[in-house]
Formats: sequence, structure tokens, C-alpha cells
Amino acid sequence: MTGTDPTHDEAAALPDEPTGTEFDDDADLTGAAEPVSSTRRPVSAKAAARVGARVLVGVVGISTAAAVILGATFLDVPFVNSEPPSTVVVPVPTAQQLTCPGPLLRLSDESGAEASSVFTLGEANTRFSSTSGAVEQSRISASDAEAVEPLAAPLVLSAAPDTKSPQTLVRLSGAQSQSVAVGDYIGFTSAGCRAVGGDSWLVGGATTTGRTTLISLTNPTEVASTVTLDIFDERGAVSAAGTAGIVVPPNGQRVLSLAGFAPGVTSPVVHVTSSGGQITAELQQSIVRGLDAGGVEIVGATEAPSKSVVIPGIVVTSLEGVQALRGTGTETDDLIAAVRVFVPGEQSASISATLTSSEAEADPIRFSLDLSAGVVTDIPIEELTTGAYSLQIESDVPVVASARTTSALLEGGVVTATDFAWFTASPVLEEDTQFTVAAGLTAMLNIVNSDSDAIDVTLTSTDGDIEEYTIKPDSVLRAPVTNGTSYTLGLSAPAFASITQAQKGFIAAYAIDPQTPGSSPLTVFP
Repeated sequence: MTGTDPTHDEAAALPDEPTGTEFDDDADLTGAAEPVSSTRRPVSAKAAARVGARVLVGVVGISTAAAVILGATFLDVPFVNSEPPSTVVVPVPTAQQLTCPGPLLRLSDESGAEASSVFTLGEANTRFSSTSGAVEQSRISASDAEAVEPLAAPLVLSAAPDTKSPQTLVRLSGAQSQSVAVGDYIGFTSAGCRAVGGDSWLVGGATTTGRTTLISLTNPTEVASTVTLDIFDERGAVSAAGTAGIVVPPNGQRVLSLAGFAPGVTSPVVHVTSSGGQITAELQQSIVRGLDAGGVEIVGATEAPSKSVVIPGIVVTSLEGVQALRGTGTETDDLIAAVRVFVPGEQSASISATLTSSEAEADPIRFSLDLSAGVVTDIPIEELTTGAYSLQIESDVPVVASARTTSALLEGGVVTATDFAWFTASPVLEEDTQFTVAAGLTAMLNIVNSDSDAIDVTLTSTDGDIEEYTIKPDSVLRAPVTNGTSYTLGLSAPAFASITQAQKGFIAAYAIDPQTPGSSPLTVFP
């Protein structure tokens, strides 16, 4: 059953060692030895006879033992295969839980005052669905952000196990969207609701002039979380006070300005690790070019460092519009489509990248680069024409990556709307997965088959509509999906998937995650 946050019926209009025993070195390990005489005594014949008898008995004993051992060598000894006793225990099924990022945030209030404080900006429109039928909703109760609207806080979705069939896997999915047009904040965002974790890589944002990037850390658990931020940029690791020991309270949210740690940074990457309660982490970026708003975006966590990275959908809405925007605007470096890549660790990387168009007749774009370790690199791709692409990066060492494009609506030679989107790398989907399409703009499902064989795809909506597709090897499927609807995605082989939304100069995207793991049987040994 598909659910809708009932409070969002009037959401803003959307633009269509072990230890060992130690010895005491000072212990007295010596004793007083008695003197030994060197005088030899003669041996009688009787004594010699006794000695000979002892030797004979010893030889007989040794021969007998050898015979016993030799005999045992050729005896059939039964083999016993003993396995330790064990018991298979099936844990009580637990509720599936996802956290949605919540509304857009900004520094300062509506009047521009209190520039060091964080305020919410409107409300998000959330859609969700569970195969068990019921979804419990709750709001994060403690936040650094002052809520301007009554329900402006991250939303937590929970789906309890099926009471009639407790061992049945319950699938839960959700996604949110928000359209905003307030002052310097004009644009559209969408994001998937995600499961908590202890390790996240955020690849996106900037803190140069006109670029504001906030870090949102949400803890929906009942245990406080202690977070560490490792920040890297185009020069390497960023050293800043306050990046360790960040406490996120139970059922709470911390919102931090990235510029407070790394000002004037063009290409940041943030590695978020937590202990205690697990969290979800996102970036929120907004852009102002001169006096013109340049869009907003929520950037979810990208796939963990890997030697093979896949970004299923990168959308260029209007190359002509972007070129016009570059010709008239200021501070336009981030208008160009780009791929951001970071090489963790101390070993440099050699990467090869392939951009595949969704248009079957288009030739792939390929390039190779050597990248320095510990440094973030933005790779501009100016030759991308209007259309949709998938990106696959192969590297000799693990890397993380995301891509960025700008959207622009050109009407009568004038750019009337502009926005931007970050496209994160997707995790591999190896089994049937449920996902939800955010409400708002025209949406497309992007699926990448990076295998050498074709794969079959079945797409089933909660309404029962079924679509079937076959994706050729090393190809991408781009299929329309309905806004606000949940689907089950069936795959005959592993693949990668995302949702992209674009319309009238606005754009957003988010990756589709694998099904949240539930309880599974455990083998217990006494």
C-alpha cells in the first residue's frame, strides 16, 4: 500500500593480545653441586654379569615396543568425523527503518539576520510504501535547525514485520522532494529515504564565493552517536578544529556549515564515520552567481571506495541553455559538467572512464587519467551534448566519485530558470528491490548493465502495472516512471539504478539502494 505523509497535502507547488607468563630474571635457578671423585674402582665379574642382563632386557623391551608400533601401523583404525553440535536460531524479525533528509536548510532567517544560525526552509513532500501495508511515521525531535514550519524536520519511516507471516521479508521505500523559490533559494530537490550506517562518503558541494554547503547528520536511534569528519579538497586533507567528537543526540540532527571547516574550497569530499548510534548523512548545496540564484541540491552518500564505480544516470537538459548562461553570468566554473573523483589512501590511481549515451547509436566517450592520492580532482566534460549518460570508472585502486551538471531553460534567447544536480555512484542491486519515485518533476529510471550478457528487467508498480525490458550488455536502460509511485524492480542479474528528474530548467537525482537487510537465521555453537 502506498502511503503519503498526510501533512504534505499542501506542499509547495512543484514545477511540473593475549598476555603470556613472564619469568623473574632475578630468580635463583642454580643449586650447590656436590664434588665428583675421579678415582676409578675395579668392576667384578658378577657385577658385569648383572649389567649385561639389564642391557639384554632393555633390548628385548625396545624390540617388543617396536613390534607393537609396527603392528599398529597396519591395523584398520575406524575414522570418526565429529562435528560440534549446533543450533539454527531464527531471530525475531525487526522493523525496517528509513530516514528521509527533511526540508531544505539555510543560514540566516527570512530577513537575513542571524547569519550564523540554521533555519528550515519550507517542507518536504514525502512519498513511501511498505509491502506489510502500514508505515509508522515519526519526526526527529532535536535539531540545530530552527523549524520555521510545524513539521520541518527529518522524517523516520518504520515498517513492522508482517504479524500473519513474521518470517516474510518486509520491503520499505520512500523518497522526498521539494520545490523552493525564496530569495536566493530557487530550485528543485529530491532524495531517497535511506537506512542508517556508520560510514558515509559525501562527494559534492563547494564553499567558494556564492556557494553554501551544509552537512546534515541525522540520528534516528535511541543511542547518542559520536561523529568524525575527514575532509579533503583539491589540495589534500583539510586540517580543522571541531571535526572529531561531534555528538549527535538520540533522535536528533546536527547541521554544520562546511565553510566553518574548509572555507574557499572548490572540490570538497567529506568522509563521515560514526560510533554509538548510527546515522544518515547528506550535503545540501545552494548556489548564487552574482545576484542570481543558481539552484539547490541535496547530495546523498555515494558508493564506498571501489575499483569499479558506476553512475547510472547523468542528465544534460539543454547544452544551449548552459552555454547561454556561461556567456552572461559570473563565477561560472561550476556550470560545466564535471566528474569529481577522490583517491583515498597513499597510492595514486590510474583510471579509465566510459560515458555511455542512452541513445544506442551514439559512440561512447572514453578517457584515461592518472590521479594523485589524497587529492580531489574535478574532471570537466565539455563535450556532453543534451541527453542522458551512464558513467563507469575502472581504477587500479579504490576511488569514490560523483558527477554534476547544470540545467537551464532557454526561452527567446534568455535563460529563465536554472538549477543543478549531483549524481552519486550507485550500489549494486543483486536481488529484487523496492524503490519510490519522488513527487514533482518528470522522472526516469536509469539501469546500467555492466555485464557481458543481457539481463531481463521486470518493473512492477504498487498498482499492479508490469513493464518488462531486456538490457543489452554494457548498456543503459532509461524508462519513464510515475511520480510519487513505488515499484518493485526485478533483475535477472546484478545491475545499478537511479532516479533522475528534470523539467522546465529544474533537475534532481538520487541513487536506488539495495533492500534494507532484515533478520536472518544464525548458526549458534555451544
